[in-house]
Amino acid sequence: YVNLFMILFSGCSITYGDELENPKKDRFSKNHINIARCGLSNDMIVMRTIEYIEQNPDVEYVITQFTVPRRSTYWENEWKNITPWTNSTQSRVYYKYLDSQELRMMNLWKNVYVLDQYLRDIPHYFWRLSEGSEKTVKDDCIFKKLVPWSDMVTLYDLIGIPETHPEHYVTGHPSKEGHNLIAQHLQGVVPNSLYHSS
Repeated sequence: YVNLFMILFSGCSITYGDELENPKKDRFSKNHINIARCGLSNDMIVMRTIEYIEQNPDVEYVITQFTVPRRSTYWENEWKNITPWTNSTQSRVYYKYLDSQELRMMNLWKNVYVLDQYLRDIPHYFWRLSEGSEKTVKDDCIFKKLVPWSDMVTLYDLIGIPETHPEHYVTGHPSKEGHNLIAQHLQGVVPNSLYHSS
């Protein structure tokens, strides 16, 4: 007998089920443990995933959705996530003086590497959100070269883009139909004894 609640889902608002009428019922993680939160950076997704497993070592499989690389994290009495649109002095300074496509992608692949290494004894599957501006990156960092995930599946691979597949989206997040397509994909990569999308 396999306990169906040993899959851990982590990610941002996409995995959380943002914009769905009933996220807990309609999202692709179904009744499995889902620690995703809206607005998380990749740093926070990886940190929360590791923290959860450290406190709950019975996790049998991990499915992590990495977010857009433009999100970042900083500390000010607690961990805070920022984007270029966050209305704060910290965000304006960071994105004006420190941000670059190379830094964004190095941070993404460093996080993929860290989580992949941490999960070396736990089966896992990674997928991600992508940005069009990634194509301008001039440096394929060492972390990308060290992981078997360098061409991981993206959200657009799974459900198309909003312009050509509007039925797969509510506004900026997958619709119930979009979540069903993601679930169908996961059924093909996660052992059937652990994951059922229906």
